Amino acid sequence: MINTLLQLLKSRTVLFALLLAVLSILQGYVFLLHISPVQQMFVGIGLSVIVTILRIITTQPISSK
Repeated sequence: MINTLLQLLKSRTVLFALLLAVLSILQGYVFLLHISPVQQMFVGIGLSVIVTILRIITTQPISSK
């Protein structure tokens, strides 16, 4: 189980997802970003693009890292 978790942490996509989770928690508690709904839309689009790029550049499964 520990080996599986360590393998997951080698994935840029998983690390990005963890960062998003932490930022979402912070946003919920301290309203870190004061942005309008239109700006939120652009942030969502940007996040989608980043996840897509990470998926495209992925060359091997997590189990082989």
